[in-house]
Amino acid sequence: MIGWRLLSAWLVFVAVSTVAAAGLGVLAGRIEPNAAWISLILGVAAGAATARSATAPRQAVTTADAVLFAVFAIAGLRAFLWVIHPHAGELHVLSPHNLGDMALHLNLIHRWAHGGAFWPDNPFLAGAPFAYHPGMDLWNAVLGAAGWPVFGGLRGAGLLGAAATAAALWRWGRGFTVAAFLFAGGFAVLAVLQGHAPDATQQGEAWKNPFLTMFVTQRGWLYSLPAGLVLLTVWRTQLSGKEGPRLPVLAQVALYASMPLFNAPAFLFLSAALAACAVAAWRSRAVGPFVAVGLVSIIPATWLVRMVTANFTAPSALRFLPGWMPEGGTLWFWLWNFGIFLPLVALLGLHLFLGGGDRTARVFYTLGAATLAFCFLFVIAPWPWDNTKLILWGYLALAPLLWEHLIARRPAWLRAAICLVLFSSGAVALVAGLDARHGYKLADLAELTDVQAMLRKVPVNARLACAPGYDHPAMLLGQPVVMGYDGHLFSQGLDYAPVRGELDRLMKGGESWRKAARKLGAQYLFWGRREEALWPQSAQPWRHCAKLLAASPHGELYLLTPCLLGEDD
Repeated sequence: MIGWRLLSAWLVFVAVSTVAAAGLGVLAGRIEPNAAWISLILGVAAGAATARSATAPRQAVTTADAVLFAVFAIAGLRAFLWVIHPHAGELHVLSPHNLGDMALHLNLIHRWAHGGAFWPDNPFLAGAPFAYHPGMDLWNAVLGAAGWPVFGGLRGAGLLGAAATAAALWRWGRGFTVAAFLFAGGFAVLAVLQGHAPDATQQGEAWKNPFLTMFVTQRGWLYSLPAGLVLLTVWRTQLSGKEGPRLPVLAQVALYASMPLFNAPAFLFLSAALAACAVAAWRSRAVGPFVAVGLVSIIPATWLVRMVTANFTAPSALRFLPGWMPEGGTLWFWLWNFGIFLPLVALLGLHLFLGGGDRTARVFYTLGAATLAFCFLFVIAPWPWDNTKLILWGYLALAPLLWEHLIARRPAWLRAAICLVLFSSGAVALVAGLDARHGYKLADLAELTDVQAMLRKVPVNARLACAPGYDHPAMLLGQPVVMGYDGHLFSQGLDYAPVRGELDRLMKGGESWRKAARKLGAQYLFWGRREEALWPQSAQPWRHCAKLLAASPHGELYLLTPCLLGEDD
């Protein structure tokens, strides 16, 4: 298992190198190779300093812990060695949840690693702001600019993030919390007992296995989850005054202030945790480190929040939705998704506030329970399922308390029965999701290679008109497009209907198609099988005036500028 010093040093290295790259990138307007190396060197220096100053008492790893680490290692190796891989002439991803997300990650990494504009306009929607937290993609782009292969970087980041997360989960709540993350679920295992396929445990669920649906697919978790858990562990030690893992204030600042760049919901939760700990410690000497972390973080965190919200212009999707999901009004919904977890949380609250817990336990219980209550009453994104990005933090905040103050005090047979009921659905889902037979086509390798050669004729920052979709080669290779995958755009709260209308007008080649191209800023156009399928009746008038830059069996690439110099039809 990763030791506390190495864990803290690694996370500070990622934080400092990524934020440094963001700062240098903003100054230069791009990620330059020299700036990438400077960022990595700064990260190494900060990580080395953290390794010298981080402290933690020795804690024994039990046999049960070792078994859970082995399961986590197997799951991590399976998920991230095959997170993206070639298969029979195709590029595959392991999880269907990763088809859309992987396109976004590959676009940003390729774009920035090859000198694309930083901080950019939205590369997936013409004329829209870019409000997103791409920290892990930026870190991989820094590695790419320094010469590291993109696909190798994706696998390496996944494996290192998995190892760090396993260690951070154990430090936060020992083996029970590791199991709670790996095997989260409700009563969906009943579907398997009734004869359905194991995959049925994830069908119709809102609270899906977080390892499969968030950790593997949403790359910001590779940093934000272990870094956030390390901060919670340190803050718990500081608040209680007991012996435990500690970090110097500047290392805490590096982890906390960098969080907006990696995961906005994590930053919101950790801000609430920092404030709760400071209030609880207000009349004691323990308040000093909490106040120091908050004050020193104000400037860098505000700068990063400004960046990832497009200068505070990102639309808010916060709204009142009791029950969280549209089907959340029934008792069966909550039992199916969370099983006995929520009743146990209620019993835990009664125990802690009727004399069974100390101040620290009550603070973190209140933080976790309030987070869940908020997520069950309000949604924070256009897609209600995105509430899981906050629900996971409330869930993990409560997991160590459940074990220490409620479950661990019961007889062995009852502890085993509770864990079986809590984790059986998630365990079945995990095994099914990592099944060796699974693999989903993202791209045809021959087409990808062919289009990559064609796009060398297009400037890295030029916007391309093409069919919207996560599997378009232009998206996967880092080219800015007029409109990308609508699933990304919807989840970011962007109104893409006007752009889609103009794109249709351009690609159909009807009246005023030139005007549409000018409005979209599209000087280049790609026409291949996806475009032919989406606009089969297109007149393709650009063939008579545009410059054909490249042609192959996979498509044609046009420079539209000669057409745009003329008058509209």
